[in-house]
Amino acid sequence: MLFDNTKPDHTLSQTELAYNYLLNKILSCEYLPGQEISEKMLNDQLSFGRTPIREALVTLKSQNLITVYPRKGMQIRPFTKKYINEIYQIRKLMEPNVIRQFKNAYSKARLMDMHSDLESCQGADDTFFYKKDIQFHMYFIEMTQNDALISFYENIMIETYRLAMFTAINRYSTREYNIPQHAKIIQALMTENDDQIAAAVNEHINYSLVTLCRVLDHLEDLKGGSQSPKAV
Repeated sequence: MLFDNTKPDHTLSQTELAYNYLLNKILSCEYLPGQEISEKMLNDQLSFGRTPIREALVTLKSQNLITVYPRKGMQIRPFTKKYINEIYQIRKLMEPNVIRQFKNAYSKARLMDMHSDLESCQGADDTFFYKKDIQFHMYFIEMTQNDALISFYENIMIETYRLAMFTAINRYSTREYNIPQHAKIIQALMTENDDQIAAAVNEHINYSLVTLCRVLDHLEDLKGGSQSPKAV
């Protein structure tokens, strides 16, 4: 799984290495949402050759992380309120229902360990912290053992991670609220009360959604002023 803590794999092909490099740049927002990119720019940065980079770009396009404009170029997929609302609508439709349905399957000890793990990395950088956050959410989906669902939701979590990093670089980080909100989810799971579980999960998801919309509003305000806005 993408956000697992794994050691570097030295047997990866050049296409896989190119994909991992570009994906990391996109997820960390080193390549900003809305930023234009080109094969020439990527060839200058990497030494893999044209074919591995093109194949990596095809995969990124299939994940909706880049948009390709024929004969014009490429762009890192920008964030809009419509797109963000679509991502979070999926999360609100799926996460509360999945967690309630499988509430008896989750290891209570594992949940407490994940919460302690997140608390222990409060001083870590955003990259590490939000990977732990994603692992927390993916645990609930992975317990379904539904490969199609897990694959689909990993793409949703890829965008959730990119959105979290986007809020962080714009000084709207949600990380100080993530731990107590996760604690509420765990507490609700301990009671195995469906209403409490749904309420805790939805509160957590909605808080992130509101924060993201505030970031976009802030950047829109900057566009109307004299400061140069970041790409969105």
